[in-house]
Amino acid sequence: MSGREAVGGAGPAEPRAPGAPVAGLAPGISLAAGGVSFSYEEAKAPIPALCDVSFELPAGGSLALMGASGSGKSTLLQVIRGLDAPERGFVLLDGHGPSDAPYAALQREVGLVFQAPELQLFAVTAREDVAFGPRRLGWPEAEVTAAVDTALDLVGLPPQHFAVRHPYALSGGEQRRLALAGVLAMRPRLLLLDEPFVSLDPGTRRQLVSILRSLKDIGVTLLLATHDVDLAWALCDELLVLDEGRVMAAGPWDFSPAGGRLLAANRLREPFFVELWRRLGRDAQRAPRSAAEAAEALS
Repeated sequence: MSGREAVGGAGPAEPRAPGAPVAGLAPGISLAAGGVSFSYEEAKAPIPALCDVSFELPAGGSLALMGASGSGKSTLLQVIRGLDAPERGFVLLDGHGPSDAPYAALQREVGLVFQAPELQLFAVTAREDVAFGPRRLGWPEAEVTAAVDTALDLVGLPPQHFAVRHPYALSGGEQRRLALAGVLAMRPRLLLLDEPFVSLDPGTRRQLVSILRSLKDIGVTLLLATHDVDLAWALCDELLVLDEGRVMAAGPWDFSPAGGRLLAANRLREPFFVELWRRLGRDAQRAPRSAAEAAEALS
């Protein structure tokens, strides 16, 4: 099963600025995990990767998945996407589990963008790479073309300039955006992203944040695995912290003294704007999520 599979209707291929909302993307789906456990096998011995992981993410919600390297973040994303089956526990999409009739179709509405973009790029041109998923789903060619052009425009790779480029002739940031376009072309309702900001220059990071905000604004459910607490705060309403495969915290951000101690215990700091708001004597829980919000509040 490919992490790029998803389904959805076709939208117009009108050019748009990166980050602009896209017609055709359906509202998000809800996600719930209950008691999920998973182990890898090494030298015929099980190595636990996830231990009794439980959380809920409502449709249209946004969740930051955080924790140290090796804490189980990537494994959890793969289990949610159906690439690995949990040994115990369950994953529900819109309340449906694997034994329910709608589950297979809902899984195709889950998009996964891996941390390393080269794992998802294989065609001889950017257009062919992005078109792979919609064609595999049997869409008419005109619909495929519209979806590809829309997705390339959305991620800031205008098809008139990038469609015929070889994926490996692109920069690292462009490859990351092309991998995202390959998922967005299939219009996922739940988008899983594994460290999408790694090795990106500041301009590309800002553009990717804008794209993800636009998806959030139209109701796509987002689950973002990242080490960057500032970007997690900018994009996500809730937090899930893993440590050695176990849930340390789950739910809305908590900047109370107890919440601060929990972040510190998991080697996480408070977001910059939260710390700034605290130093200004303001309510940290109401801290802005962007420089623009901070400037407006302080004006």
